[in-house]
Parts: sequence; C-alpha cells; structure tokens
Amino acid sequence: MGFSKDILLIDFETTGLSLDDDLPIQLGAVLLDKNSLDEKDSFLSLINQDLSGMSEESYKIHGITQKDLNKAPGQQDVITDFLDKFGTEVYLASWNEMLDHSMLVKMLKSIGKDIYEHDYHYIDIWSVAYIHLVKQGRGDILRSEPTFQHFGLPARKVHDALEDCRHTAEVLRKVYNG
Repeated sequence: MGFSKDILLIDFETTGLSLDDDLPIQLGAVLLDKNSLDEKDSFLSLINQDLSGMSEESYKIHGITQKDLNKAPGQQDVITDFLDKFGTEVYLASWNEMLDHSMLVKMLKSIGKDIYEHDYHYIDIWSVAYIHLVKQGRGDILRSEPTFQHFGLPARKVHDALEDCRHTAEVLRKVYNG
C-alpha cells in the first residue's frame, strides 16, 4: 500500500529568491505513481518573463538568459498547460516548499485559480531528507547539491527544473524505501 494519491513534484527556476518580487522562468514537474513512486509523466517549460531584474546569483545557478525566454510561452499559457496535463487530484511536493509553492500560487493567480483547488497537504522533500540525514548523524548537510550527492546522485552543472524534480524523486524513493 502506498500513498492515497499520486505525487506531483514541482520545481521552479526563478529570477531570484524574493517570494513577492521575483518571477518564475522555468517550471518542471514529475508525476510519481502513488504505489511504486515510479515516474508516470513529466513536464518542462520555460516561461517568457522580463529578466531585467534577475539577480546575478540566479543566473549563475540556472544559466537561463533573456534570449532563452523570448520564444517561450507566457506564464498563463504555461500554467494552463500544466493544469491540463496533471489536474489537481495529486499531492504536491517539492524540494524547496516555500519558493516552489509561492511561485505556483503566483502562476495560478495569473489565471484566476486558487492553490486550494489542489489538496492542501504538501510534501516538503528537503524536510523528509533532512530528518533522514540527521538520523544518520549527517545533520551538517543542508543544501541540495551535497544532499543529492549523499544519496548517490550525479552533480549538477546548472539547475534545470526537470532534472531537479528527478533528483528530488530519487531522494524520496531512497528515503521511503529505507
């Protein structure tokens, strides 16, 4: 017996870390089967936004440029496609709940939708992984890259929302399966 609903892992690349001011520029998602945690489906899209306010730190993390975004669909089209693909009958999950949840809320609001159309339960995988690490005496590992490497995943050169979802899924599987 597994989870009562499939799990939809989401990840955003953004113009910065301000929940109020920064913008989503890439959305990735991986749908996990509620029983096996196998990948059932995935989604990846750049989001056409103005990068004039993007932090240098964000660019170093994901390497996404204005040229990359110029031909991308707009925020409203991306979130509509995302909802059409996955619906709302899933548990939402992500590595960084605060940032990813805030960006999802921002995108949903842009089309007049409310986050509470999804189940209000949200799985923060970083917290799950951190408890696992603490139990192993590794409470010193706090950031995603060292955590992913601890779980045997390859190092990332730059962040990509879909690859980050797949890394997060693998951490969840390893913690869940012991």
